Amino acid sequence: MWRQLKYEFSRIALIEMYNAYQLELKKSFKNLSKDAKKRAKVRRWGYATHAYLESLDHYFFQLDSGKSLDFFISKQNKIVLLIGEQAVIITGPNTGANKQIEHNIVDLFCQQYDCREYFNNTQFSSKNLPRGEEEDSHNEQAVIYDTISGSWSIKNNMQADYVTSNGLVFNFSSIKNRTIKESWALGIANESDLLITSLGSAQVKGNKIHWPLLKIVELPVTENVDKIIINRSGDFIKLPLPLLGSSELLFIQLLPWIKDRFDNKRNSRIIIDQADQFINY
Repeated sequence: MWRQLKYEFSRIALIEMYNAYQLELKKSFKNLSKDAKKRAKVRRWGYATHAYLESLDHYFFQLDSGKSLDFFISKQNKIVLLIGEQAVIITGPNTGANKQIEHNIVDLFCQQYDCREYFNNTQFSSKNLPRGEEEDSHNEQAVIYDTISGSWSIKNNMQADYVTSNGLVFNFSSIKNRTIKESWALGIANESDLLITSLGSAQVKGNKIHWPLLKIVELPVTENVDKIIINRSGDFIKLPLPLLGSSELLFIQLLPWIKDRFDNKRNSRIIIDQADQFINY
């Protein structure tokens, strides 16, 4: 029964995320801007979204293939599905979509099952998600933290720092392309916290973490995830880390801060100088 609950919850979550991106994709091409640059930006987003939707088809296949299933709430207050060794973050194309997806998941799931023991009307949290005796112990540690946010600080020399609420400081040469830089910085912050959560899960399951050997290995595009080697025995986890995995140099710089966060040093901060070099504009 518990596996069936996990399956239905995961299936509904994937369907709702798929539908949200499909809807946004249709809307983006209905009212195209007259500005050529804006139209080109929409097209690029459209191509990327099409590719992402294709990757979701892969997750549906994995879901029906008999892989082990689980889910938890990450530190970013996101639903994370675990399908086999792959982690899938349930997120929409924008903040409004995120809230709607979560609402729809609960609503549809509760149409099939008696949810009084799982959810209440005002809160969506890890402690209210379905639980079972055979659930992995790491889920008991899944708690909700504040959603990661950030703010800009402009310096006298026109350089700009973007500071995230979880302790990352990205130094940029200017405020130019602000939206792109902000999105990238928050992406790095969120991927880092997802990695920290997953490393904690791996440790609870008995795997040692050898920090000097931690390494992200790129897998074929069809995998839609990265492989993270976590110790000298070659144990690994798989996560979607497209930003962290794109620069070994950046990942090496972030590792001391990632370890601090893993060790619950919540006030740890790190400054990434010349952050522009890590962004593919």
